[in-house]
Amino acid sequence: MVEPAVADTPSADEEPPEEDTDAADLLVVADLVAEVRVLDERPRYHLSSCSWLAGRPTLGLPVQEARQLQFTPCALCTPDAVLVRRSRTG
Repeated sequence: MVEPAVADTPSADEEPPEEDTDAADLLVVADLVAEVRVLDERPRYHLSSCSWLAGRPTLGLPVQEARQLQFTPCALCTPDAVLVRRSRTG
């Protein structure tokens, strides 16, 4: 059975999928204070450049705090992968 193709960007009412972060990267993210963006009443955190955020009012939080508050990473902008890569390269 073939699964339907996933749209690049969910509609305004749809939540983007959650980024799949591996355990090693999760340990790095848990200690980072880089800023991510969150929306009130939405479960994901995003990079400020995320296309899904366009025109939406956001609040900046350190990624470490966003995780503690039970936000999860957006699969569209992959904040965990991007922030871990930046952390490892300096």
